[in-house]
Amino acid sequence: MVWVRTVLDELHAWQWLGILIARLAVGLLFFLSGRGKLFVPERREKMRETLVAAHVPFPELNALFVSTVEFVFGLLLIFGAITPLACAMLSGVMIVAIATTAIRNIKATSPLGWLSEFFYLPEVLCLVLLIWLFFSGPGAFSVDHLVVAHDF
Repeated sequence: MVWVRTVLDELHAWQWLGILIARLAVGLLFFLSGRGKLFVPERREKMRETLVAAHVPFPELNALFVSTVEFVFGLLLIFGAITPLACAMLSGVMIVAIATTAIRNIKATSPLGWLSEFFYLPEVLCLVLLIWLFFSGPGAFSVDHLVVAHDF
């Protein structure tokens, strides 16, 4: 049993790598999505149309707001800067996306089928990762860690 404990301790020492990969993947996803919606007119129009179809008020303004949130807070998440705020803002975007569009695409007829399809949504996975990063912190390779380690 000592070897099991040794392996678990060694894996725990490498948790920074999992946090870094998750933070980079989710941050890049949002950064690139926001960038496309802000700077590619076709993508911005598609976002606006999605908001109109979901009956979100002020679709032009909200398309710009959501795209900016994704771009700015995705970039902050990549660098691990102000990570709790970045996770909170991006979680808000995911909750609204789930509530307004993603959940409407579930076609299951049974409660277990519905739950299965719900957890299969990419928005739900992103939300789970954001919640995990909110509570775990950005890890050792982050601006937040540098600031806390140096007590500026």
